[in-house]
Amino acid sequence: MAKRRVLTGGIAQESHSFNPILTRRERFTIIEGQGAVERSRGANSTFGGVVDSAYASGVELVVPTLFRAQSGGPVDELVFAEVCDIMVDAAKRGDFDAVVLPLHGGMLTQNLADPEGVLIKRLRAIVGKDVPITAAFDLHAHVKESTLEPLDFLSGYLTNPHEDQSATAKRAFRAAMDILDGTFNPVLAATFLPMLTLGNDTTLAGPLVEIRAYAQNAVKQGRGWDVSIFNSQQFLDVPSMGQAVLVYGNDEFHEAQKVANEIIRMIWNVRDNFIIKYPALEKELENIESSSGPIILGDQGDRVIAGGPGDSTCILNYLLQNKINVRTYFPVYDPEAVETCDRAGLCKEISLTFGGRFSTGSPSVSTRGTIIGLGANVPVTYDGPSDRGTTTYIEKYAVFRSDNIYVVLTNQPYGYIDPAYFRAVGLDPSAAKIIVTRSGYHFQLNFAQIGRVVTVDTPGMTSYYLDQFRWQHARPFYPLDAIEYEPRQYTRRRA
Repeated sequence: MAKRRVLTGGIAQESHSFNPILTRRERFTIIEGQGAVERSRGANSTFGGVVDSAYASGVELVVPTLFRAQSGGPVDELVFAEVCDIMVDAAKRGDFDAVVLPLHGGMLTQNLADPEGVLIKRLRAIVGKDVPITAAFDLHAHVKESTLEPLDFLSGYLTNPHEDQSATAKRAFRAAMDILDGTFNPVLAATFLPMLTLGNDTTLAGPLVEIRAYAQNAVKQGRGWDVSIFNSQQFLDVPSMGQAVLVYGNDEFHEAQKVANEIIRMIWNVRDNFIIKYPALEKELENIESSSGPIILGDQGDRVIAGGPGDSTCILNYLLQNKINVRTYFPVYDPEAVETCDRAGLCKEISLTFGGRFSTGSPSVSTRGTIIGLGANVPVTYDGPSDRGTTTYIEKYAVFRSDNIYVVLTNQPYGYIDPAYFRAVGLDPSAAKIIVTRSGYHFQLNFAQIGRVVTVDTPGMTSYYLDQFRWQHARPFYPLDAIEYEPRQYTRRRA
């Protein structure tokens, strides 16, 4: 029997409709070919899951390209078009048995509300109805009918904070292989509800624990072949945004539809429990001078991981105003400040103004300090568990020290979900008293061994005060609007 071949790759990014900074090509890490396959073995990423599944199954992978970027504003249309053309050209060459795509599901471009659906539809038009196409998405994806129509199977993360990226892709890979083997005939029942979860939506505590346990128990009982629950991220101003429940049956529809309807009803019944307020910054820092170890803060209002710009100065200004003088690592996206430091040179003492260009809730900081670090194209390999083994790069940085404040300035926004970001610029995370990250959930897994982790309530573009935005397409949705319980239904049988 000839060795099976699988086409994989694509583009993965999470977009924020209200972030004015377009995500351009330089924001993406781009990999391709056999070298990408070798480097991603064992990585806890969706692509790593595809790679590991292929090795375990003796399947050859075709990787025309894979563009990956951290969250931000909508993706440049030209970048998306470039990826589509590369993937479509590869599909036209044929000589593969299935398509398995490690995507995100929450991406926008300037003009497209469902770019993933557009990419998959173009691939489907080339490969025809017989070649399986499956995909793996983040659980914060915005899943809609146009995404599902060209897909045979879609799997979503089961954990938040995310620690099952690889396992999610392995489910998608297994589905493709089982379709080829004739042991899986996917029948989809999906339900959608225009509501958002705001804060109390981890799988470690809160209402999702019971709901996701119910979903997985349905799989164990044979009521569904696979279940994914998508809690759409909160900053997509697109039509029909909200919750999505996908239940796949194996050639059996009735029970899958019952499970999907039961789960969406469970979500609706506890809708108020998904909303919480994060702790206040001042309370978390009350006794920081006498604390025994570091505190790692998630800046809720400016989470690059959720599409924020990464230049808020809110926490730093609080430290300065309250004369909290402990060793602090504070990251800021400010390309102009990086260039100023670069021109001045290492070890030079200068006056510098930085931050607050896009996050306008707190003013820029002006202070005098010393440039203690400069660098470019510095590799960062996550220690995990979230995205363990994933390698990215800090394109250009400067470390600016003012008294006990170590400001990490970069020319691109980063989420700092892993201690490796700070080590990459020469800062030891265990030596700090305060570390600020541009993340709300995922940093908590990766920093748990460093110190106490907490997400604090701060103003900004990624805070859950949704009435700050000028919504044009997504409303009505709960909790901004009083809506009736009218879930939308969608079904799909493989042709």
